[in-house]
Formats: sequence, C-alpha cells, structure tokens
Amino acid sequence: MTRRTLDIRGKVCPHCLIAVKKETDTMKPGDDLVVTCDHPPAATKNIPLYAKENGMSVETKTTAPGTWELHITKK
Repeated sequence: MTRRTLDIRGKVCPHCLIAVKKETDTMKPGDDLVVTCDHPPAATKNIPLYAKENGMSVETKTTAPGTWELHITKK
C-alpha cells in the first residue's frame, strides 16, 4: 500500500479532475491518494463522483475555510 499526495490548490476544473485521474490511473489496489483542493466544484462534486464511479472510496473533509482534503483509496 502506497500513500501519495497531490496538491491542486489554485487549479480549476477540468484541470483538477485531470490531475486526479492521472494519479489514480497509476495506483494499485489498496493505494491511497490524499488530494488538497481549493476549488469547490472539484472538491465537493467532480472528484468524489469520479472516484465513486470508478470503484474507489473517497472521504472529503474541510481542512480550512475554502480548502478540502480528499482521501481516495483504490479498490
């Protein structure tokens, strides 16, 4: 199991989702990706939807006003 981090603060969609997809495409089952994001649509809708539709688990939490941390696990 490998834990990766990805900081996409300052990026907007579709660049946020493209960066996450690029990382998750190289992950193996059981690997985790921790994403730091400050773009509300990406953090609260687009990335979680992408992860769930592709069989990954995802947890989203607010770490500061306007900043989210997403924990994505590839199954």
